[in-house]
Amino acid sequence: MLIGRNVSHYRVLEQIGRGGMGEVLLAEDSILGRRVALKFLTAAGDSQERNRILAEARAAASIDHPCVCKIFETCESEGRCFIVMEFVEGETLAKSLLSGPIPYAKALAIMTEIAEALAEAHGKGMVHCDLKPSNIMIARSGHVKLMDFGLARQFRPLRLGPDDETLAVVSLAGGTIAYMSPEQAIGEPADAPVDVFAFGIVLYEVLTGAHPFKKSTPAATFAAILREEPPKIEQYLPGAHPALGQILKRALAKQAKERYASAEELVPDLIALRDNGRGLSLASASNPAPPVIAILPFKDMSQHGDQEYFCDGLAEELIVVLGTLDQLKVVSRSAAFRYRAGDLSLQEIGQALGATTLLEGSVRKAGDRLRIVVNLVDIENGCPVWSQRYDRQLDDIFEIQDEISRAVAEKLKVTFAAPPAAAQFPGTTQNIRAYEFYLRGRHFWNKRSEQNLKLSIDQFQRAIDEDPQYAHAYAGLADAWVTLAVYGAIRPSDAIPLARAAADRALALDPLLPEALAARACIAAIFDWNWNSAEREFEFLIRQHPRFARARQWFAMNCLAPRGLYARAAEELRIAAELEPVSLAISSSVALLDLFDGKYDDAIARLRSVLELDDSFYLAHYFLGQAYSEVRLHEDAIRELERAAAMSGRSSESLAALGCAQASAGRRDESLAILRELTERQATAYVSAVLIAQVQTGLQQFEDAAANLQRAFSDRSVDLVWLGVRPAFQSIGSHERVAAILNRVGLRTLSGIAAAS
Repeated sequence: MLIGRNVSHYRVLEQIGRGGMGEVLLAEDSILGRRVALKFLTAAGDSQERNRILAEARAAASIDHPCVCKIFETCESEGRCFIVMEFVEGETLAKSLLSGPIPYAKALAIMTEIAEALAEAHGKGMVHCDLKPSNIMIARSGHVKLMDFGLARQFRPLRLGPDDETLAVVSLAGGTIAYMSPEQAIGEPADAPVDVFAFGIVLYEVLTGAHPFKKSTPAATFAAILREEPPKIEQYLPGAHPALGQILKRALAKQAKERYASAEELVPDLIALRDNGRGLSLASASNPAPPVIAILPFKDMSQHGDQEYFCDGLAEELIVVLGTLDQLKVVSRSAAFRYRAGDLSLQEIGQALGATTLLEGSVRKAGDRLRIVVNLVDIENGCPVWSQRYDRQLDDIFEIQDEISRAVAEKLKVTFAAPPAAAQFPGTTQNIRAYEFYLRGRHFWNKRSEQNLKLSIDQFQRAIDEDPQYAHAYAGLADAWVTLAVYGAIRPSDAIPLARAAADRALALDPLLPEALAARACIAAIFDWNWNSAEREFEFLIRQHPRFARARQWFAMNCLAPRGLYARAAEELRIAAELEPVSLAISSSVALLDLFDGKYDDAIARLRSVLELDDSFYLAHYFLGQAYSEVRLHEDAIRELERAAAMSGRSSESLAALGCAQASAGRRDESLAILRELTERQATAYVSAVLIAQVQTGLQQFEDAAANLQRAFSDRSVDLVWLGVRPAFQSIGSHERVAAILNRVGLRTLSGIAAAS
């Protein structure tokens, strides 16, 4: 109501912030001709409001530091008090974190400035008490401005529930649960270590993109703050300086006396860490963290630019070989290949991936001649550690891979237990033509579209024709057929037997081949509906290959989530995300799990973050549209699903989700048109009956939907396994035929009760 009006000598231009404590308005000072921010607190009685305003203003004004937002004055207009403060152009740290963790060097620079601002306050005997990302502004200059300093805090105990012995607190002045220290949580007086604990949480969050304690409910969050230790930072940043873990351990100690006494004590350690650990004396220095290497896809320098498959394959082979070394951590393919192209420097890429070294190179292929150039770069200083050029024949490719692997291991001071020759790995090939066909097959498979998956099958089969003992080619064939079945591109009864045969042949040649084990476990779940067997096979696979992220993702989404085992699925996805921290597919799977579990706001926030990283990622639009539909943001839902349909070439699954969303939005005619399109498509291509039922459920054609779900059961449609957890089918949950189908498949019912396996 104040926008466009004058309050005192300030003309209000717009609202720039609002929360439980009040609102912040952008205004122009008519006397000094500058822009300022006006902060009005939520009215709580004139005297109480005035006291709060004065307390905050006095607290902030007493701190003279460039990283603390300046307070100019307090004023009163029409009986309302407000603070006049510096207007900071930029965005909050909370908004910045929506895009994921902040690059390591930038994060440490930001957090050092915050620590220095807190140290200034602690030196004056003041405690912030509400340090959190939304109270930290990142100005356009890149520097920090700490906001909301000195608000009075009063706490009272609150029992969270009749069966929960945890005592928690609520800040009567608007404190934030997720950033409270343990002593705040039991109502003890606030002192400087309170801010240190909150600082530790923010530091952890800025570096990893994950809050160390936050759970799905306030009660669970309080319990974690009081009782749980945060995940080791090395799980997110395996190459981080050992000092980082020590700083976090001390800042996040449960007992205040075990923390830094104040930010003044914290700042020197943080500055030393920011400056690459110089000047730090660490007990763990005698046992340093293992080196972490990221291997980027090699650049195609060939005349016609048609060797991307070969360049990618060379990098992948090096990832596999070096990944066998216990003394070396290798960044996953999906994480490293996210940086195929872009404006980031090698140092910035390495820091984003948590690597200590980075291997990059180029390939020039002309006929049977190869020129391969490789460079090993130290991320800390950006200097090359080793470079080499290989001018060889194509037949020498395996020898070149061995030489590169040996050289990298030597430079990083790690050793192979056995010679890193291709023959060391069962199921590989020495046939160059077979190897080239296999690389082309994986290149097409990684693109994941229906057309490319079918192209990959042709290439894998050619590799097998060249070398019938090539286990990896059989595993690739199994991957392709399973993926086509999951995507609904081919009738499962046609695709799955071919996938099973290929996986079995691969395992006959190499009994521990991870891709083949994953394909077979997935088949046991989505087609055989043998949940106990699938779970055993996935668990065996993970024991044998604990760093194979895809195994954990498939276990979570194809075996655990369909049965409503969300906690176990979330844990597997958490580990998968640690192994592949920039995987859009894994992040989208986490969001889909939130969608299944009814955590729609969490799903929406996560999917928006994925799209901020890559707006062309189809699955994120597809899942986001469904999440919007569940919270009745119908126009947003339809927009996202129309985008997904366009990006996928009007795939059947995207059309079904769009038709269901249109029905929910009251656009019945448009929904019926999509139902007709899908029905007509069945005459010439496979369309899962589950998708037809999805649109019919949205249209409340429940009998027809139940009949199609019965047909899907007869067809063993693989997407039937998610029937019990997909929100789109909630309205048909009480239908007798649907409950019977779920029971026969061994799934949880739509009411949330798991059926027997």
